[in-house]
Amino acid sequence: MKNQHKTIGLKAFSRNFTPEQRKIVEEEINYYDLLTSFKEAREKRGITQEELATKANVNRTTLSKIESGLRNATIETLSKLASAMDMQLEVKLKIV
Repeated sequence: MKNQHKTIGLKAFSRNFTPEQRKIVEEEINYYDLLTSFKEAREKRGITQEELATKANVNRTTLSKIESGLRNATIETLSKLASAMDMQLEVKLKIV
């Protein structure tokens, strides 16, 4: 019998999570969404990682690791990257 893989949604997956675990997952999803937005913005502008890294004064390998989620970026680095793409980083606090 072949291995059968079943895909389930996040709600079903996290049904038995504690509120703290749900919060952690939500924060990770939000961070991943931010990284995806940066990569999509770079690609939409037709800019290579090397070009963006040079313009933002960031190491290309650092940028690659940030885009892939292997390295956490500081707000300062994200701001440099945004500025190098003629964008502005906006950080908001909200009551939860």
